[in-house]
Amino acid sequence: MPKYANFTYFIRERVKLEGVERGTNVEMRIPSISYADNRVMNIPSGSMTEVINVSSLPGAGQFTSGSLKYVRITNLSDDSINLQVSGSTSEMNYLVEASGSFVFSTRYVNETFSDFNYGELQSIKAQGLDSAGSTIGYFVAATEE
Repeated sequence: MPKYANFTYFIRERVKLEGVERGTNVEMRIPSISYADNRVMNIPSGSMTEVINVSSLPGAGQFTSGSLKYVRITNLSDDSINLQVSGSTSEMNYLVEASGSFVFSTRYVNETFSDFNYGELQSIKAQGLDSAGSTIGYFVAATEE
C-alpha cells in the first residue's frame, strides 16, 4: 500500500526600492502526494530534449496522465533556454532566463486564448540556446493515478 504525504512549497519575494522593503511570503500545501522525482539534465543546443513525458504508462522520465500535481523546472545555465509545454492540441513556448524557473501545479493546459477548454498536458521539452548547451533541474510531485 503506498504512503501519502503532504507536499509544501514556499515562495518568498523581496525587493527594496527607495529604502522601502516590499514582498510576500506564500506557502502552499498539496495533499496526497505519493511520488516525487528530481533530476539535473544537460540539454544540448539546437534540438528539443524531452524532459517530462505524460502518458498512460509509467516509465523513465514519464508520468501517468493525471498524476502531476506540481512541476518546477529551473534553468541552471548562464544563458536562456526555450521551454516547450505541449498539450493535447498544440504547444506553447516559454523563454526561461538564466537562473529562472517555470512552475505550475496543474495538469491542464490551453494553447489558445480564444476559448478556455483545457486539455491534458502531454510533454515538457527544453532547448538550450547557448552553443555549448544548457543544464536544467526539475522537481515533480505526483499522486498515484
